[in-house]
Amino acid sequence: MAYKILYIDDLETKSREKDIENLGYEVKLYNPTSDISDLFKELDAKTKACVLDYRLTKGENNACFDAPTIAQTLRTKHKNDLKDFPLILMSNEGIKVKEFDKDLTSQDLFDFVLTKQEFSNDKSNFKKKLDSFVKSYEIIIQHKFDLNKIIAFDENFTLHSRIKSDALTINKNLFSLSSFIYYDVVRPIGILIGEDVLSARLGVSKESEDWNKLLEIINSSIYAGAFSDYLKRWWMDKINKWWSETISSEVSLRRLNADERVELLKSKLGLKNLTPLTKTKHSLSSNFWTICKDSREPLDPFDGIELIKDYLPWQEKEYLSIESALAGKMDEYKNQISEIDKKAVRELVKKERANG
Repeated sequence: MAYKILYIDDLETKSREKDIENLGYEVKLYNPTSDISDLFKELDAKTKACVLDYRLTKGENNACFDAPTIAQTLRTKHKNDLKDFPLILMSNEGIKVKEFDKDLTSQDLFDFVLTKQEFSNDKSNFKKKLDSFVKSYEIIIQHKFDLNKIIAFDENFTLHSRIKSDALTINKNLFSLSSFIYYDVVRPIGILIGEDVLSARLGVSKESEDWNKLLEIINSSIYAGAFSDYLKRWWMDKINKWWSETISSEVSLRRLNADERVELLKSKLGLKNLTPLTKTKHSLSSNFWTICKDSREPLDPFDGIELIKDYLPWQEKEYLSIESALAGKMDEYKNQISEIDKKAVRELVKKERANG
């Protein structure tokens, strides 16, 4: 059955409404009035999500408030009644979208944000992401806020104590727990890793002929909890256990370079068509353990530029490769790079220019 979506916009709405309907949703269009209580007449038990434009005061109904006011009203109304649903900000105003982007601010209103251009560029990704957030709310309700069940945690392993304690502080609030799981547990590099990081840590190129065969072998390590239908992740603890039991109990992944890891994988698994990852120009090590935040290239953290931000205890640091920095990405990440690293990159630029 199609999810019912309330789409709130005061201008150019019909084409966007049709675009959302074409994704398989039942869409109800609402042009807000000056009385915010009218909003509640548009909602019913079947409403699964709400997509809002930011600016809502230019329409013929003379609304005197914008999306954040509506979002705050809905969040307050459904704070603890298990009737909350995802709120998505979608606007032409890129500056406003950035103001409410959870990656850039500590805003606590919208599940995710995007520009209308981003929606037009990749409608299928929008649908996949929205469906996943809707399902996360349903999973949380189904498992009655039991974190282990929500993230399908294997209790033969040990979950970081801070993850458990932080989740417990979220008192029966669907939005807060869903956001915590997505933004703080599933998406970052930490107890879970994505395919690019998995490739880096195994030292194997994803373009290898036998890459998919290798993924099949470690299939028991794949994450199957909330948001796994949107983000493909693997449990790092399970990868380490598999390596120790199947590949080598004597030497850990972290101590080997890419060629050494691949040789062990070939000899133990009989997969002859695995290609080792190679270093980038300015890297000294192929003991890959992470990826460049921008290029997604494999990286030994010792060769990267650390991005300074508030990491939670179970999250691993992010890095920018020297190649990305030299390619002009310093400005994009300038607020996350130390003055020492900025100076080092500037000196490297001068050196390269001098050498032609």
